[in-house]
Amino acid sequence: MDQPSADDYGLIAPVSIPRDGQAPGGVSGPDEYDSFFRIRHDEVSTTTWVAQTLSVTRKVTDDLSSTNLDEADRADLLDGITLLLQHAVSLTTDQ
Repeated sequence: MDQPSADDYGLIAPVSIPRDGQAPGGVSGPDEYDSFFRIRHDEVSTTTWVAQTLSVTRKVTDDLSSTNLDEADRADLLDGITLLLQHAVSLTTDQ
C-alpha cells in the first residue's frame, strides 16, 4: 500500500476527474453535484442569501464540537466559514 503524502492527512486517496468536474462518459454532471451538496440555483436577494449563510454557518459551528474532525480539519472548516462570513459582511456593507 502506498504511503500517504504529506498533504493527505491520512484521508481517502484523491480521485482524478477532468477539469469540468464530471466523471468521463457522461455518468455524472452538475445535477448530481448539486444534489449531493444540496445546492439550489434560485434567484435570491442578497438579504436572503446572507440570512441563509448565517443560519448554515451557525448550525455548522454549533455542531463542530460533537464531530470527530481533528484540529486541522476543524481549522480548515472554520477558514471556509470565515471567508463566507467576510463575503456576507461585504455584501451587506456595499448596499
